[in-house]
Amino acid sequence: MPMVKTPEEYFSNQCFAPPVQREATPSLSAAERAFVQKYLGDDAIANLPVQAPHVVIAAPPSPSAGPASAENTFEHTESKEKTTIPLKAQLLSLPAVQMVSFYVREQIFLLPVPVIIEVLRHMPLTRLPMAPSFVAGVVNLRGRVTPLLHLDALLTLDQQHRYTPQSFIVVCGSEQMQLGLIVDKIHTMYLLDQSKINWNAEAQLGASADLLCGLAEIDDHLHGIVDPEMIVEKLLEI
Repeated sequence: MPMVKTPEEYFSNQCFAPPVQREATPSLSAAERAFVQKYLGDDAIANLPVQAPHVVIAAPPSPSAGPASAENTFEHTESKEKTTIPLKAQLLSLPAVQMVSFYVREQIFLLPVPVIIEVLRHMPLTRLPMAPSFVAGVVNLRGRVTPLLHLDALLTLDQQHRYTPQSFIVVCGSEQMQLGLIVDKIHTMYLLDQSKINWNAEAQLGASADLLCGLAEIDDHLHGIVDPEMIVEKLLEI
């Protein structure tokens, strides 16, 4: 039986590092630059107001996993070049994985805690007319260009793309860029043993298989595990 905690119970026991305020006009990664050039335009970055909203839940840094951690690289003995370890490989190395569950419409999905930076409430955004419909818009979140994405459009058959003052935004960090995933409500927290997770469940995942990295069994129900790295790939390939 997985250990269940509310997000508040779990995070209340952690030592938080407050979200970093960066420069108003940030230096961009290759993925961020590609996103800006494709959907926003270089000149528009300076006009994005810097937002530093109230944090509903702040995630602690994780020494064992997470794309933003210095522990997420390894060295090849021959080339001596740093290589990023994929999220799934990081999580597979853990005996158990902390997961946050959340609702997208009536369905429950999961995110590994190591990829979560913070959870926010609704905030103003800049809409992008040329972006795909699942992109609600973009914000400059403490100096970081952050697309806000409709998870209902990506993971369910519901295409209403609702973004209301009641919405929550789960801010996730990937090696490539930062994303804000729009969800209806934060559900709870689980500590899942690897025996409860199927990391090779492509045949069971259906239409959203390309955005999920596995399935977790909780109380005899299977819930998809969202992979922000895969969402970044989808965002940049369209």
